[in-house]
Order: sequence, then structure tokens, then C-alpha cells
Amino acid sequence: MELIRISDKKLKIMLTPSDMEQFELNADTFGEDGVEMRRSFRLLLEEIKKRTDFETDDKRISVQYFPSREGGCEMFISRLSDGLENMEKEQTDLHTPRALCLHREPSGRSFHRETAYCFRSISDLLHVCRRLCAISCIGTNSAYSDKNGFYYLFLSFLSASPFTTPDELIFITEYGSIENSGMLRLYLSEHGTAICHENAVHQLGVLI
Repeated sequence: MELIRISDKKLKIMLTPSDMEQFELNADTFGEDGVEMRRSFRLLLEEIKKRTDFETDDKRISVQYFPSREGGCEMFISRLSDGLENMEKEQTDLHTPRALCLHREPSGRSFHRETAYCFRSISDLLHVCRRLCAISCIGTNSAYSDKNGFYYLFLSFLSASPFTTPDELIFITEYGSIENSGMLRLYLSEHGTAICHENAVHQLGVLI
């Protein structure tokens, strides 16, 4: 495991396949709200604390996760402050991490998550975007298609924990299926076409 301190609030972690096994992290289930996932992540945080002076817990963090083809991953962990937090949005492509504008809301949503969805028709994607236009917890978002006729939506949002999805977003699974965002980005970097690099929800939501 290699650790790079980016700032006093942000840490880059590079895990090899053997590191993933050591912490019992599975690329296919990373981010799911389960007992095993929480346990694995706490073990990782404990190891980070041993090696660095970067102290945090799993209650006040933003996690960005990018798997590698070899089975390891890159992870960015940001410690969130108690007050309103603004993180500059970076110009990125499919291969680079994305820093988002984060705000701690009175509701207690203080965790950034990114999720990806797959839709079998453009109509399903447009209907979802239209309904998402009225939801305030949505952050950056983008839409893609592939040569097989499937459509994809990447959503970042604020949630009450690092592994849960807000109730108002559950409806999306009525239209499409949840995908592993990291693996999907790798796939679309070779086989996908961008429909909207950013602000897909509002650009597509007005079309229906």
C-alpha cells in the first residue's frame, strides 16, 4: 500500500491486488452498505492512521474509488469539516478523479458518493433525468452511451453515510440497474461515447 498526502484534508491511497485481499476489499461490491464492507473500510482507516498522521473515521469523509485492470485500485479520502465545505470542481476526463462541490446540509448528509446506472433505452434515461431535476442532493453528473445501445448515467450525491443512497434516488432502479462506477468508467473509456460530459440531468431532463 502506498500513501500520498495531498493536503491536510486529502490522502491518495494506492492498493495492489494483495492489499485488496489483505483488507478484504472487493472491487465488485465496493461502496455497498454491508457489514463486511464497513469492517474492511475500518481496517483500512486503522492502517492509514498507523502509517500517517492523517486521522479520520468513517463518519466524516468523502471517498473516491478507481479500480485498476490488474485488480488493485486508487482511492482518494477527504476529511470533511464541521462547517460548509466547498471543494473546487476539477476539469476531468474518464480516467481522472473528480473533486466535487460538497456542502454539509442541515439534514446531516455529509458524505460524497458516486453511483452509475445503466438504462436499456434513451427514454428511460430521459425520464430519470427529468425527475432528478427537482432533487437538491445531486452533485456532478454525466451521461454516456455504448455501441450496444445502452445508456449510462453517473451521479454524485450527498448521503447520510458513505455506503447508502438517499431515499429520493431509489426510484432510479425502476428504470435501470446500478453499476460499479469505477469499472464502468474503464469500460466506457474504450467503448463509450459521451452524451453530456457534465450537467447531464438538467440538459437531458428538459427534453421530455
